Amino acid sequence: MILCDQVITDVETNKKSLIGIFDQVETAALPCVLHELHVYLSLTDGHGTLAAAILCVTEDEGEELFRGETEVEFTHPLQTVELHFVFPHARFPRPGEYRFQFSTAGQILLERRFFVTYLHCEGPARG
Repeated sequence: MILCDQVITDVETNKKSLIGIFDQVETAALPCVLHELHVYLSLTDGHGTLAAAILCVTEDEGEELFRGETEVEFTHPLQTVELHFVFPHARFPRPGEYRFQFSTAGQILLERRFFVTYLHCEGPARG
């Protein structure tokens, strides 16, 4: 599972380019809102058709902030299936650790940590 700013697909080769890969963000304003957050997954060893979801949750309470859902179809276990989720205006309410969780049938298969750091900016010094 990779978080990034953009996923570009070459129309001729279907190859993916992941632009601006990150696992943390620094912000001077809260809540922190990312214009667009992309999540890319490359899956294998699947069987049949599966309902799949990607969730972003707070690390401490497990509160769901946003989610994406899709259906994944594997015709054979060696097949590779690529998933690309886009979350416009992804909102993180406070600094700290968050988790991106990929699940099928309610079971978490992958989890990725994500950190938001608040840059406290003090005003000009007064004398």
